[in-house]
Amino acid sequence: MNTVMKIGLIVVATLAAALLLFEGYAVWRASARTPAIIAAHRNRPVNLAQVGQRRLQMLLQVEDPGFYRHHGVDFSTPGQGKTTLTQAMVKRLYFDGGFKPGFAKIEQSLIARFVFDPALAKRDQLEIALNIASFGTIKGKPVIGFEQAAQTFFGAPLTRLNDHQFLMLVAMLKAPNALDPIRHPTENADRVARIEALLGGKCKPRDLDDVDYVACAGIK
Repeated sequence: MNTVMKIGLIVVATLAAALLLFEGYAVWRASARTPAIIAAHRNRPVNLAQVGQRRLQMLLQVEDPGFYRHHGVDFSTPGQGKTTLTQAMVKRLYFDGGFKPGFAKIEQSLIARFVFDPALAKRDQLEIALNIASFGTIKGKPVIGFEQAAQTFFGAPLTRLNDHQFLMLVAMLKAPNALDPIRHPTENADRVARIEALLGGKCKPRDLDDVDYVACAGIK
């Protein structure tokens, strides 16, 4: 092995060790913050009973099919995409300065797997997710949680929405502003139709990254 290769290996090993140390610190820091984060979300306007088991299953089949099986991350379930509900909550709750792709994705995954998922029962995770989900902005103001979204887009409480309206909100979660049913009704309707085909067993995702349900397009 020549000198250049040796130097290269030393540099790579040094960078890897630095990254491991940095991410280890990030996980430790997240662990220290977790009790306060959980305490801040004990008051949950929307609970699971209000949504109902059937609609919760509809939500999970779209947003996180392996939710009850995985431990915060899921790299194998078709249609899952690169972010589980647990990771999505970590992104909202732990990255106060904003989330940027790259190393932050590694940190997000580590916190989801080793901090947040072990700290909260799945039931509590799902309930928090219902209350902090992002539904974009209306006139510059963020719409947060399913209850506020129901009031904003349908002028009714979440418990009074029908299944189709509920799925219109679920459809938004992939890209809230781009799938807003008021400003982008066609795009929202197309995604809802694909989701309904998926839920009806008429099609299925091709692979992990098929969150658009390509095979579901045009199915009635």
